[in-house]
Amino acid sequence: MRRAAIIVAMLALAAPAIAQETPAPRTDIVELQKQAMADPAIKAALDDKTRSMESRLRDDGRRVELILKAAGAKPGERVLDVGSGGGYLALLFSKLVGETGHVDIHNTPGWINQFPSMDPDVQKARIRQPNIGWVTTSWTNLTAAPNGYDVIIMGQVYHDVFLEGESNDAMNEHLFAMLKPGGRVVIEDHDAIETMHLAQQVGLHRISHGDVTGQMIRAGFELREMILIESQYDDRRFNVFRPGVRGRTDRFIAVFVKRASP
Repeated sequence: MRRAAIIVAMLALAAPAIAQETPAPRTDIVELQKQAMADPAIKAALDDKTRSMESRLRDDGRRVELILKAAGAKPGERVLDVGSGGGYLALLFSKLVGETGHVDIHNTPGWINQFPSMDPDVQKARIRQPNIGWVTTSWTNLTAAPNGYDVIIMGQVYHDVFLEGESNDAMNEHLFAMLKPGGRVVIEDHDAIETMHLAQQVGLHRISHGDVTGQMIRAGFELREMILIESQYDDRRFNVFRPGVRGRTDRFIAVFVKRASP
């Protein structure tokens, strides 16, 4: 209840243009996991024999079934995985959307310079799914045909936009234009102390779910669902890479929609 009150309070302090009713956050993680794993498509994607052992070992810590369920990707849909890294989420979504769908892996030039394994030419030697493509551009130059995607995913990278000196607001405007009416943006990230200055939050590789909600609503999105995953091992005062905290942070999964009509 405390977290729900914080979201309401933050939105009340924000500009009137972003005011909207927001759903109560969900914290019934075990029940949500049961619902997700009862979905045959999600189970099939996770059990895909072509997945690497490295990817399989990440599943429990990421609670990736919750991300897949929240996104609701269906066969034939187009998905953009923003800041995809090695393609962990993209490969799962490629299974969900099937042969008639498409998934684009996005990484920034800066990331590729820092991590050559993210170079599209390098990844193409490993990722051979015919329904996967690649996009290389900065966060704020990320554009595509209007209404081109059904689902946009950002897995633990939303804070990186601010961290790299770019504008979340500018990026969000592009995401809104690229998304089809009725489409979903799913943002998963490490939660932060809501009263901490944004620069301090992202310096810890975090961002609060309240800040993300305000920014996305300001861009025209509507918050559809907020899932809060709390960890007994986390202390939000510290960097997410701190020993004992890494891989066991408080996180959130937020689902935003572009309304099909005004």
